[in-house]
Amino acid sequence: MRILCIGDSHVPIRAKDLPTQIYEKINELTQTELYDYTFFTGDVVNFPKLLDFLNLKTKRTLFRVIGNMDYYYGNRDSPNYQKLEISFEDNDKITLGLTHGAQIRPRGDHGQLENLAIEKEFAILVSGHTHKEEIFLTKKGILLINPGSITGAWSFVASGIPSFIELYIDEKIKAIIINLFQINKQTREIVVSESYFILKNNQIYKKV
Repeated sequence: MRILCIGDSHVPIRAKDLPTQIYEKINELTQTELYDYTFFTGDVVNFPKLLDFLNLKTKRTLFRVIGNMDYYYGNRDSPNYQKLEISFEDNDKITLGLTHGAQIRPRGDHGQLENLAIEKEFAILVSGHTHKEEIFLTKKGILLINPGSITGAWSFVASGIPSFIELYIDEKIKAIIINLFQINKQTREIVVSESYFILKNNQIYKKV
């Protein structure tokens, strides 16, 4: 199961388009097989070209949530939360949640995101809003994922680096592999870093 996690494009207000390297990398990653699902963390603002592109790269469903700037610019059709339940071969299940994250103050606070995930019964919570890419496993075993801004758009705590995340879930061995793709500021090439987790006894652990 492959899931593309992407968001916070802010086009055309804070950015004009995705970097060419991002389009090329997603095309490369879907050359032989499309993503099963795409999670869009909100604040697309007004960018139908990107949504059309992502739909072409997604086999099943493109999940979207509303961002605070989507609301201000008139895109109010998406919900605040989405969820996806994935079954493993032993009939165990894991639930992934998606939200923008504007309700969290201070933005990106791990404790509040963890509490939200527990309240909603999400084992993995994908959120945006900060524009700061992050993969964080809480002490209670909740996996928090933020793909950052796909355009590197400005925010108060943003890294300023265009980024997205590929989430791979192996239904046989209950492995969760996360690949973070970012544009290197010096070389302008895309670099990737991998994080590996496993689900055991309904708890997520980081594999070292």
